[in-house]
Amino acid sequence: MTGMLQLDGIVLRLKLGVLPQEKAAARNVPVDLVWKGTVTSGPAVDYSEVCRYLGRLEDTDYDYLEDLAVDILEMLTGGFPSGEWRVTVKKPWPPTGLKLESASFTVEGGGNG
Repeated sequence: MTGMLQLDGIVLRLKLGVLPQEKAAARNVPVDLVWKGTVTSGPAVDYSEVCRYLGRLEDTDYDYLEDLAVDILEMLTGGFPSGEWRVTVKKPWPPTGLKLESASFTVEGGGNG
């Protein structure tokens, strides 16, 4: 049997962006995760443990949301090798010429499910 675990709106506090004003202070960066894989008895993935893993990224500094998404995916596939992960990182209110609520980037990968 296969299953899917979805974790929406995990908030990491870190610096994200290349502009000086983006480097001045940490911001809340929402992260959404999806795990898909084989389900046996008990929890497929301990989401408290997933959050502890992601906590290692608090107070870090990233220029690009793509790099952050890839680092998260690598952490998760290393710590939870069974199944496949989809990681979406959102950057709220990025500085652009127009009002933009958020930009996001998604990566997928992982084990054999």
